Amino acid sequence: MKLTILFLLPLVLYSNECITCHPKKMEQCKNSNHFTMKNEINITRSAWGIKDSNVTLQTLPMPKDTIDKPADLVDDFLRRKCLQCHLTSKEINPTQNLCLACHSPHVNKQDSFKAKPAQEKCLKCHNNNYIGTDYLGLFPHDYDKAYRSPLTKEGNYPKRPYGIDFHHLTPDIHHQKGLNCIDCHKNGNDKKWEDKVDCKSCHSDISKQNHQEYHTNISCNTCHSAWNISNYELNVLRDDTKNYKQWKRLTVQEDRYLEKFLKKALKNPELKPQMPDYLSNKLEDGVWYSGWRFKRWENFFLINDENGKIKIAIPRYQYRISFKNEKGEMIFDDVSQIDGKKLEAFIPTSPHTVIRKAKSCEMCHENKIILDSNLINKDLFQGAILNGSPLLPKQLEKLNSPYYKQQRAKILFSPK
Repeated sequence: MKLTILFLLPLVLYSNECITCHPKKMEQCKNSNHFTMKNEINITRSAWGIKDSNVTLQTLPMPKDTIDKPADLVDDFLRRKCLQCHLTSKEINPTQNLCLACHSPHVNKQDSFKAKPAQEKCLKCHNNNYIGTDYLGLFPHDYDKAYRSPLTKEGNYPKRPYGIDFHHLTPDIHHQKGLNCIDCHKNGNDKKWEDKVDCKSCHSDISKQNHQEYHTNISCNTCHSAWNISNYELNVLRDDTKNYKQWKRLTVQEDRYLEKFLKKALKNPELKPQMPDYLSNKLEDGVWYSGWRFKRWENFFLINDENGKIKIAIPRYQYRISFKNEKGEMIFDDVSQIDGKKLEAFIPTSPHTVIRKAKSCEMCHENKIILDSNLINKDLFQGAILNGSPLLPKQLEKLNSPYYKQQRAKILFSPK
């Protein structure tokens, strides 16, 4: 009888049970960015024109009724387009229980609690254009129907994990060896909940070969990543009209609700344009559409992170914003600058596409994107670099220095 009663207890009690033995872990969780989403929220709000933003998922304001500028729309954009993934989201965690969000691979079975979160749990949120599914070698397709993967021999399109079409590229060597996310992203008692991983924690005996002194300030992933995700300029449009026909080839926009809605709306053009607010769980008027200007995995350039370590730079928080009201009036159209500053940011990253053999020297030292300071200053770095800074003139000189060319010539032309 006791077992039966325990099984029928509301799942929400799990949090109270966990606190009894793990109060520190629970406190770390509640203060973590996974719970508050403060980084993503405040960077986005700042980019859209809200100064000194300092809110969390729990204090994010309700959207404004009167919309005159992008800043009036940003909270609606966050609540209905960005924040589908958070620890209490019904999309990923129907129980809305903090512990079970990560520690149960089967959210409807209370007896499936796992001390070690399964990789599938991580990837349910960490997919799309961020670190996560790149670990498996997955790179998201462009949205248009023409980019769908080739048909299988049965005549069907391949399955789309997480509702996304993927190119299949080189997976991370750690994935190939059978390591899961939690094998590296551990949570020791003496660490913060989201401490970053250092490769040397495991690879303490890294060979000195080809790791000369002048490379000690470069992160491991910079040279040992096969590729990285770089998606530029996310065009976002909130449309409050019933103009669905133009989206016929763009039903797949990495948004499961929107895909289902568009399929219904294309059959029933009088369907009211609505999307859910993922915090209030209510349907609200208007639909958010999106599309990238272009996606790349082959080109990259370098910046310094906040600790002065050289890393690959990736575009983030780059927007072109439009809004059409229910009367069909364009309140603002393709806004790409606010207060004279381009809506654009770059951040240092560590791609999870690690390979044993490093990139060739030429991929950095002969990289025109990196070496052409005019291209970077006039085109790429018109916005901001977050948590880092551009390469210094002296660093750029070293990339193209005679010393590099001499050393490279020795490697290429020395007898084997």
